[in-house]
Amino acid sequence: MNLLVVGAAGRTGGLVVDRALRDGHTVTALARDPGKAPSPRPGLTAVRADVLDPAGLTVPMKGQHAVVVALGVHGRGSTTVFSEGVRQVVAAARAAGTTRLVAMSSAGLSTGHLPFVQRQVTRLVAERVYGGIHTDLARMEAVVLDSGLDWTLVRAPMLRDGGPTSSYQVSVGGHVPTARAAVRADIADWIVRNLDEPATYRQHVEIAG
Repeated sequence: MNLLVVGAAGRTGGLVVDRALRDGHTVTALARDPGKAPSPRPGLTAVRADVLDPAGLTVPMKGQHAVVVALGVHGRGSTTVFSEGVRQVVAAARAAGTTRLVAMSSAGLSTGHLPFVQRQVTRLVAERVYGGIHTDLARMEAVVLDSGLDWTLVRAPMLRDGGPTSSYQVSVGGHVPTARAAVRADIADWIVRNLDEPATYRQHVEIAG
């Protein structure tokens, strides 16, 4: 599969690149800072581009079978990077005929399965911890749902570094009740394993350790 990873310079995005290459996929790694892009390897093409620049996405998106969005920002202030970035990715994917989209989101948005009081507490905690990031991730999810693509929104709790555990919990269309944290390598593992899994299309997927 030809795979475009947006946010490849980040800790999670870089692991998606590594995991996809191990499975034999051909990967295009998009990063705004070329100095932080994944190191050159067979099967990997690193591209310097800003996700907020539509022109920068046109060429990297051509010929891709799927795109994974693993954006990140510094700080917790107000931002539109997630929603506007994904908006540009969706537009480029539609133009290129790329139908598969996987986007990283937050388990703090998985409140529909909770009782009212717990739902309110979860929302307040998420807003306190993630600030403006959480607000923009909600806007991003709305863009994804309206994209018309074969999307999957991967909702993860607090992310941690470390090796893959192979024991993480997954809920497709539901909620992991004990979700507290997730290992980035586990997130990358699940994403790559399910790039072409129709059962995950147009689903919210929650992953936790």
